[in-house]
Amino acid sequence: MIDAQSLTMLGLNSYEAAAYVVLLGRSELSPSEVAIRGNIPRQRVYDVLDSLVAKGFCVARDTTRKVFSAIDPKTAFELLALERVAALERQCLETQAMASRLAAELAPIFASGRDQTDPLAYVEVFSSQARITQRILTLAESARKSINLCIKRPLISSVAMPDLSRALMKLPDRNLSLNVLFEAEALEDVELRGWMVGLHDRGFNVRITPRLPLKMVSFDDEVVLVSMQDPIGGEPSFTGVVIRNQGVATMLNLAFQHLWNNARPFQKWSQRGRRSSRTSRIRE
Repeated sequence: MIDAQSLTMLGLNSYEAAAYVVLLGRSELSPSEVAIRGNIPRQRVYDVLDSLVAKGFCVARDTTRKVFSAIDPKTAFELLALERVAALERQCLETQAMASRLAAELAPIFASGRDQTDPLAYVEVFSSQARITQRILTLAESARKSINLCIKRPLISSVAMPDLSRALMKLPDRNLSLNVLFEAEALEDVELRGWMVGLHDRGFNVRITPRLPLKMVSFDDEVVLVSMQDPIGGEPSFTGVVIRNQGVATMLNLAFQHLWNNARPFQKWSQRGRRSSRTSRIRE
């Protein structure tokens, strides 16, 4: 038999869930019968049943005594789902409007603080994969000369990947120097191999190196974003660190250039055997 408490996940309280399950088993019941069968306090049962009527889970009929009948669960839950979706959409729109309003109101305060020289302002830390991706997109938009990327497995969340992929494909339109290093293991990953082909065809300089120590994106010689996988078992999670410091950016770009000079240019292969042998040679 269904556990009435499982209905609370759909927005019913415990008494409403108990009353609805009781009503499902009879063609009609009086409030006192619902209270007894559903173990609901008598002083609460009328409010509970009125709430179920308002939510579309039962109907009331005034006969010689007032009785209640359950609505077909398929109909009741379809209507509830539609109402909850509409409520979530309204909440989403309200949240977006509030975020835009607050951003506009707080922008002058942010701008007035840019003259400060707090050393911590050079470093930003993100633990959310969505925020890491968004930060990469924002920094890429402001790059003027070059972007260097180090890409290796595992990837960030599949939810964030489409946005990042679309943004990368637009970069060649801005006449930037675009260099991408893939770790050799990426050749075994269907999604990453597709990235290699797509980036190569769009005009990126793509090379493959036997091993990459970490994931990194550098923007000009000014900003770097390092994505570090947290050293914990289970589902991969990442911490992103943005550093706005020319010395650090220059040093990491020198390390990138060293790996780049010793890497092999990416080529598309039509035969699987040639691809496999190529992977083996890269790893040697």
